[in-house]
Amino acid sequence: MPVADCRLQAPTFVREDGRGTFTEIVNYGPWHTVITGTMGRGAVLGNHYHKLTRVFFFLTSGSARVEQACVGGNERTTSELSAGTGVYLEPCHAHAIRFLKPSSFILLKSRPYREDDADTYPYPVLSAD
Repeated sequence: MPVADCRLQAPTFVREDGRGTFTEIVNYGPWHTVITGTMGRGAVLGNHYHKLTRVFFFLTSGSARVEQACVGGNERTTSELSAGTGVYLEPCHAHAIRFLKPSSFILLKSRPYREDDADTYPYPVLSAD
């Protein structure tokens, strides 16, 4: 999938009623791990790529800028995420996520992290400044 096709993803279903809100953030994919986390303003996640792992990154609060670069090519994209939006990060597309304000996120991965086979390769997309 070319970098240009890695569009922002809105939730696939939202139900709000007197009990609260139910949000389906994604309704397909080969997910094996679910990660949740928080990051401070200015923090950078990534600056790497995966050869095999597919990732879905969903921002639950805050805002972030996602930069992607096609490994071995010249294609680059930049996307702004706000709370309630996500983005797919495909294999062989380097990515870096800079948090523009304190944020919380959910990260789905198609392969679990293993220290002996991390499938994570450094690739600077942006500087940590």
